Amino acid sequence: MKKTKSELPNFIKDKRGIAIFLVTVLMFAILFIVIYHPAGYMRTGEALSRWNKYLYTTIQVFTGFLILTASRIVFYHVEKRHRFTKRDALLWIVGEIIIISLILTGIALLLNADENLEFPELIRRVFINVVSILFIPYVLTVLIMMLRDRRQQIDELNELIDKHLEEKIDTGDNLNFYDRGGKLAFSTKRSNVLYIEAADNYSNIHYLNEGKEDTFILHNSLKQLDDSDKYKGLLRCHRGYMVNIDNVKLLRKEKDGLVIELSQGARSIPVSRTYNHHVVAFFAGDNN
Repeated sequence: MKKTKSELPNFIKDKRGIAIFLVTVLMFAILFIVIYHPAGYMRTGEALSRWNKYLYTTIQVFTGFLILTASRIVFYHVEKRHRFTKRDALLWIVGEIIIISLILTGIALLLNADENLEFPELIRRVFINVVSILFIPYVLTVLIMMLRDRRQQIDELNELIDKHLEEKIDTGDNLNFYDRGGKLAFSTKRSNVLYIEAADNYSNIHYLNEGKEDTFILHNSLKQLDDSDKYKGLLRCHRGYMVNIDNVKLLRKEKDGLVIELSQGARSIPVSRTYNHHVVAFFAGDNN
């Protein structure tokens, strides 16, 4: 039976994860230079008199950073072709640290006049400094990218839940109202909706809830509802009102103009002059 490879997490192999890691390394390396100089293994005064400790440390740190950046660029392109496993990535990181340590040790040997400091001790100290600089950025990058991936998974799950709820609702019997962001905010049976009242950039949906009139505040404007093809059963009769045609009992003329009476609910809805012709034409059967 063929074994499945241990998949490499996206935050290790994608561009964003690599960029965050390198930026974190650079920031921590600068902090490392400011509060601590790893040039302590240069014991001789002769060497230190020619090279300022902080300048030497800066050269070492940024040389290591350039090598690390080049390594991650190569890693990104090689991984795209060969699909690394976690084991492959771990071996790459270990090799990365070893190569950086060897190169920085070579620089230290060129600049260090202390013949008493043997190569094994020198590379041991360089190796400790390299690991010290890289360890915290590795941990921080893993935590940051894990949080990002978890947040993305939560967003995707919420989208799936919203989509499932929308599909589950029978749009033939229900009116579904969406907020300005396009997310489902309120749904009820078409027959429950009485009228909708404008409230600045919001809309108050007046509906029946267990036989009693209730109100839902929708974060969307009446104009947006009127312009949408999803609400053909709602008739715009006033700048501030839309009515559910299924709940219209009669249309009567009064001194101040036309008024719509609903079959349910106590309120009469005015018809403004702007919408007079539209409303009359609709109830006369001319919907064009």
